[in-house]
Order: sequence, then C-alpha cells, then structure tokens
Amino acid sequence: MALLKGNDKKMKKILKVSIGPLMLITILYGCSGNPTEHNNSDSSGLLDCPDTPNCVSSLAKNPKYRVEPFNLNKDPKTSWDIVKKTVELLPGTKVVSEDNSDIHAECKSMIFRFVDDLTLHLTPSKGIIHIRSASRIGYSDLGVNRRRVETLRKKLKQNGIIE
Repeated sequence: MALLKGNDKKMKKILKVSIGPLMLITILYGCSGNPTEHNNSDSSGLLDCPDTPNCVSSLAKNPKYRVEPFNLNKDPKTSWDIVKKTVELLPGTKVVSEDNSDIHAECKSMIFRFVDDLTLHLTPSKGIIHIRSASRIGYSDLGVNRRRVETLRKKLKQNGIIE
C-alpha cells in the first residue's frame, strides 16, 4: 500500500509539471495562423471569410459568417467622414488607411492585444457600405468580430447615417 501512495505522489507531480507546458502549447497552437490579406479580385477589396468562426463579412459566401451591409440614409460623401470618425471611436481601434471608398482599421483586444482587421468599402452608386471584421490569428474569436460590427451599426444608426 505504501508503494501505491508513493506512486500516486509521483503521478501528481508529473501531472503538475506537464500541465503548464501543455496549456502553453494549446494557447500557441490556437493563436497560430497567417495574418489576413487585404487584397481581393472583388471590386470591394474585401476577402471572403475563411471557414473558421473568427470573421464576419457582408459579402461572406457562408451564411454563418454573413452580416448585413450598412444601407446609407444620407449622401454617401458626407456620410463617409462620419463613418470614419465613428470607426475611430471604437475601443482599441486605429484607422491605418482610408480614402474616398475604403477604410482599413486595426482593432486591438484589451487583454491579449490581439489585432483584428476591420475593413469598410463604400459603394456610393448603391448607397451601401460593405464591411468585414476578421481576426488575424487563432481559430475562434468568441463572437468579438460580429459584436464589433453590430456596435458600429448601432452607433451609425444613432447618428442617422444608416437605416
């Protein structure tokens, strides 16, 4: 019996020593991946979402990752400046490039400092803005990108910019 108790202590020690590295490997594996590319043959410039739950787009082919585009209530030119300012006010968000039809922003998470890409494309002739929000790394985003898009939608509705 004493021999079994000694083995139990050794097993517990082995488990304690093994769990830390296993957790680290799991975290690193979950965060591995390639950064999102920003080019696309589509005229909107938005890539389709990968087949992982860490992206949403108004142009996603898979309905699980689709969000509705923003339908403008006002003149596209004047609305675009307000859209840009509203994007800049999202927590942890920095606009890294913008022009008359595209905004690309990087959104950093507060705790782990992961960077997500937020891209908006204005189609003035149709009065819509297509949007894509995607994690650069990892498999799942736990709904962060969808919440970001819906938060932006809510703020733009409050400002009367979109329907």
